[in-house]
Amino acid sequence: MSALPNPVRLPKPVQSLWYGAAPYSFFDSARRRYGRVFTVRVLGETWTMLADPDAVREVFTGDPNVLYSGEANQDLRGLIGTRNVLLLDGGEHLARRKLLLPPFHGERMQAYREIMVEATQREIAQWPLDEPQAALRHAQTITFEVIMRAVFGLGEAERLGPLGTRLRGLLDWAQSPRTMLRFALRGPEGLANHEPFQRMIRPLDAEIRAELERRRATDDLAERQDILSMLLLARDENGDGLPDQDVRDELLTLLTAGHETTAALLAWAIHFLARDEDSQRRLAEGEPGFAEAAVTETLRLRPPVPLVVRLLKAPLTVAGRELPAGAVVAPSAVLIHRDPELYPEPEAFRPDRFLGTKPGTYTWMPFGGGVRRCIGAAFAQVETVVVLQELLRTRAIAPVRERRERVGRRGIVLVPRHGGRVVLSER
Repeated sequence: MSALPNPVRLPKPVQSLWYGAAPYSFFDSARRRYGRVFTVRVLGETWTMLADPDAVREVFTGDPNVLYSGEANQDLRGLIGTRNVLLLDGGEHLARRKLLLPPFHGERMQAYREIMVEATQREIAQWPLDEPQAALRHAQTITFEVIMRAVFGLGEAERLGPLGTRLRGLLDWAQSPRTMLRFALRGPEGLANHEPFQRMIRPLDAEIRAELERRRATDDLAERQDILSMLLLARDENGDGLPDQDVRDELLTLLTAGHETTAALLAWAIHFLARDEDSQRRLAEGEPGFAEAAVTETLRLRPPVPLVVRLLKAPLTVAGRELPAGAVVAPSAVLIHRDPELYPEPEAFRPDRFLGTKPGTYTWMPFGGGVRRCIGAAFAQVETVVVLQELLRTRAIAPVRERRERVGRRGIVLVPRHGGRVVLSER
């Protein structure tokens, strides 16, 4: 696509390796040389990167029938399928989004607080004191229990232990560096057809199908408040329910994407707070709004994913550039969030930036935006606030090393490279 603006003039393999190993460094270098709009070619993809809030606004407020997100994210289909809110487009996406939003907002979402507190207390009791531990591992345990209980119901997570074990094993395998390299070389079809992957996904799918049948046979389905029951009760305008494949794909999307991104957010928050005793004190003392501001600032510094993508189904002008149909534009949180013109001293962890004020719609975008904004955004932030408050109520956090950990990866999610190693002690 010769019409794409400011192509990075490095060989594709070099771009892919640099992006894979150090995405912040790669994007920062490109912005310094090419400005706020440039084009990269990584891992078989071509993205026109947008680091300008006005350009982001044009994309997030643009016609969803022109700007496709699901089709642009099809590389994820090997694990989560295609019949989910993440990969659907157009009218199908809007209808599915409307169906899934209620559990993640309002009173129903607030009801999950008890689950979050219980899961945190259980993990704190098992978190050794006065010895280095990877915060990410403990965060994953908490967030996985919370999402399992939210999806399947308060009393079902224990019964579904084997399903949870299979899913955690699959996630660890699928997001390992070796598997990601295979994915980069062979693409999503190469991963989906890989026999070790099939050996893990087949029994997982069988357990999900068995759970769907068991849940439909219960006599209290209409009274249940969990997400699975809601999906099974859902009806379209013709009175038809969701096919089992759609339910399966939505479940795996919630269980994987929701769990992994929230765990990364929590690990980074612990990582930054460990290096800021004053912020720990203010959070532990319950300063109004401070925990929420600390989470917002963590998401500014370390958004779970570096960019979001939109595939143009028709030519479109973005940031004053005429882009052809088939181009993929990529608003980038890691660039906008660390723009010194928007955030003075952008590398500093300063929760006060957001104390008593809301972040800008197009200058703070860790969960995307527009009609494609992550439906679990509020859930993830509330969960992180609850966990941090519960943790710091009884524990102090110290870093293993004062220097910040570099950014690592679990699949597409950006995590502390060494898991955010910290030491807990009694407060």
